[in-house]
Amino acid sequence: MSAENFANARSDALGHVYAAIGRDWTHLGIAKLYTDIANNGYRMLYLTSRAIGQADSTRGYLKSIVQGNYRLPEGPVIMSPDRLMASLHRYASSRRYDR
Repeated sequence: MSAENFANARSDALGHVYAAIGRDWTHLGIAKLYTDIANNGYRMLYLTSRAIGQADSTRGYLKSIVQGNYRLPEGPVIMSPDRLMASLHRYASSRRYDR
């Protein structure tokens, strides 16, 4: 499962910006949902398109998500092997809007 997809599904771009300035952009209840899943014996794997250079900040962001008495369970983070600009370019050029 990808916490980033659930946690930032409202907007990837705003999720990056809000996390950088300390604002919460997570879906309400995501920490409890993931904790319940982990308590059922599943291990979490976080998948993100963020660049490898953002590894520390991404892990920090995932660890900082606290909702009531719940935190996201620990798990490995799989990231894009690209650098920041390549990842941003891929993200921006892959956005397709329905007409």
